[in-house]
Amino acid sequence: MADHRARCEALLGMALAGALMALPGRAAVPATYLADMQQTQDVFLEVEVNGEGIPFIVHFRASGAKLSATGAELARIGIAIDKLGIAGSDQVALDALAGVRYRYDKTHQRVAITLPDDVRKPFVVDSRQLPQAMPATSGRGVVLNYDAVAQNETGNRYALWLEQRYFDPDGVFSNTGIAYLDAASRRYLRYDTSWSRSDPATLRTVQWGDAITSSLAWSRSIRFAGFQWRSNFALRPDLVTFPLPVLTGSAVVPSSLDLYVNNMQHFNVQVPSGPFVVNEVPGITGGGNATLITRNALGQTVTLAMPIYIDTQMLATGLSSYSLEAGFLRRDYGAASFHYDPHLAGSGSWRRGISDALTVEAHGEATDHLFNAGTGALVRLGTDGVLNGAIGFSAGRWAGTQLSLGYQWIEPHYAIDAQSIRTFGHYGDLASRDGAPVPTHTDRLTVSLPFFGNQNFALSYIGTKLPQVEASRIASLSYGLSLRHALSLNLSAYRDIDRHRSRGVFLNVSLGLENNVSLNAVAGSQGGRAYNNLQALRPADYAGGWGWGLQTGQFNQLGFHQAQLQYLGSAGQLTGLVQNYAGHTTASFDALGSIVLMDGDIQFSRRIYDGFALVSTNGVAGVPVLHENRLLGRTDDHGHLLVPDLNAYQDNHISIDPSRLPVDMRIDATAMVVVPQVQSGVLGRFSITRYAAASVLLHDASGKPIAAGTRVHHVESGADTIVGYDGLTFINDLQATNHLQLDGPAWHCTVTFSYTPPTNHALPSIGPFICRREAMQP
Repeated sequence: MADHRARCEALLGMALAGALMALPGRAAVPATYLADMQQTQDVFLEVEVNGEGIPFIVHFRASGAKLSATGAELARIGIAIDKLGIAGSDQVALDALAGVRYRYDKTHQRVAITLPDDVRKPFVVDSRQLPQAMPATSGRGVVLNYDAVAQNETGNRYALWLEQRYFDPDGVFSNTGIAYLDAASRRYLRYDTSWSRSDPATLRTVQWGDAITSSLAWSRSIRFAGFQWRSNFALRPDLVTFPLPVLTGSAVVPSSLDLYVNNMQHFNVQVPSGPFVVNEVPGITGGGNATLITRNALGQTVTLAMPIYIDTQMLATGLSSYSLEAGFLRRDYGAASFHYDPHLAGSGSWRRGISDALTVEAHGEATDHLFNAGTGALVRLGTDGVLNGAIGFSAGRWAGTQLSLGYQWIEPHYAIDAQSIRTFGHYGDLASRDGAPVPTHTDRLTVSLPFFGNQNFALSYIGTKLPQVEASRIASLSYGLSLRHALSLNLSAYRDIDRHRSRGVFLNVSLGLENNVSLNAVAGSQGGRAYNNLQALRPADYAGGWGWGLQTGQFNQLGFHQAQLQYLGSAGQLTGLVQNYAGHTTASFDALGSIVLMDGDIQFSRRIYDGFALVSTNGVAGVPVLHENRLLGRTDDHGHLLVPDLNAYQDNHISIDPSRLPVDMRIDATAMVVVPQVQSGVLGRFSITRYAAASVLLHDASGKPIAAGTRVHHVESGADTIVGYDGLTFINDLQATNHLQLDGPAWHCTVTFSYTPPTNHALPSIGPFICRREAMQP
């Protein structure tokens, strides 16, 4: 009977175990990990891991001298439970973990555990330290960018380039164009009109209207009007899109970790004992050497060096980029406002990082009588550079094949970049339909050899051939030398191999002087004709002010001279220019800036290219405003100041200087972080309010000050305070008429007085006011 019962219990246990293992949602736990739950007791122990104490108590279950713990507790002490296939709720016997040793001290309620590196969670070092920005926001407003030019060449000529931009949290509408206002031509030419919306959460941008089609290194872009849906990594500036090497090591004891890349230190951090991982390496493109150096408290040093190669053209493993568009091809851009091909066209591009060493690509286009498709790949050859290749096909009116092959290898002491594209048959793409045929061959080779730290020698070759056009093959070489005191020299020469008279040689000398003044001199020969040019330039400071430029030279015995004066202010930029070429003198004047309508106000600003902020101080004028600790100006009479040139989708720090405010002003905060959306403005409102406060002098009926410590209640604000020395009490939130209720020992009284804010922004003292005591009713 007992044997039958034991067999039934065993069968039931096996059935339950099988049912549990069949449950979906998690992998089966190795049976050797699971602890026997019978005859155990809960213990809470101090823990030492590899000789280091852990600053918290850990929950175990003890069965004699044997210990077990849940996966969650094991993770707390640094065991990589994910790597071992252990769930957080699993009860795991420490003896079942390979390589793990421990010593359980029942008397002192502690356990010393020795963990091998292969079961420990590595300490992760993020060398870039780029935190994700706050969520981007947008206000609502209108930006009018303008560039007005007046020129007196062969009669007065006037032109006005304009951008009308409306933005709100739902997107950006933009229209650009130029108006010609001279007597010979009075017309408006439209360039681009579009509405776009970006979503940082999905890294996508949608655009309606005029746009440019996507392309890859072996395809071409073209303007169109329609719809575009594309990935946009610029919405996450903190995101690294290309593969980065993972550097690993281990420290026996807590140590200092230094990372050197090409013998330059990039960071120093403290790491605990055990394995560590450096996920990201900053600062280089191409090949190099990374060196990890750990130093412990005893001065012991361990050095680990490894070769690395970083290519920014590739995509990180699992990352994809794409673009899909459909619409009508733009024709005569810059000459006609509304000239489009009548046939619908579509195109798309896609890239994906298959691994850190392989990125694949695909591209396709289609329109009336044309279909084009191709695929390609980039392959990293270890630390020996990146090989790229692609093949494309076209069918229809333009039928043919395109092959592309390239190689790039960048090292600290040399760089090679080679690319060759060949077409066969009548290969064509969307641009071919607009009269721009694909070149039958395009070749590019560049070899760069930096040496001695301040010199560089470069050799390049560019060859191209268009159908029914003579080929062009240009070879060039250059030598550059950088010296102290901002002095640099560059000697360059070029020659068209197929046109012997198309050649040139130039010597360029540049010198930087104090006060941001630079000198540049060029002498040489182009096509057998002498050329020389001397220029002095002092651009206006970003903070504002004057800039100037002077230039004189000669080409083929014809002299040219130029003088320029520029002023850069918070409301825009003004430039005056006088030129003389071959005895003919012209003058021009240029005004560049923006007009912004936002928060019920009009602001005049420098050209608004991307994000900006409108600072509001609740109508308080004259408040100093700083951007990244750089003073920009003071708020105007409406309490506004526009801050241009902010980085979209990045943290921008704006602050005000409270030391310049009157003493009766109250400020909730003096600094803020703003993150504007692309081409949009954000309202940065500083809550500045004026104190309605005064020191009120309170006397009793005999003219003596009310005793210190007497309770005072301000009826209008509901605030309570006490009387200070000499009968003075500070009352805030005063109204035109105020009532104070005073309570003393066995008496109370009421004081009524009027208040008028002073015009000098001081905190006044008013009174004395008489408090006529009344006895309290028992």
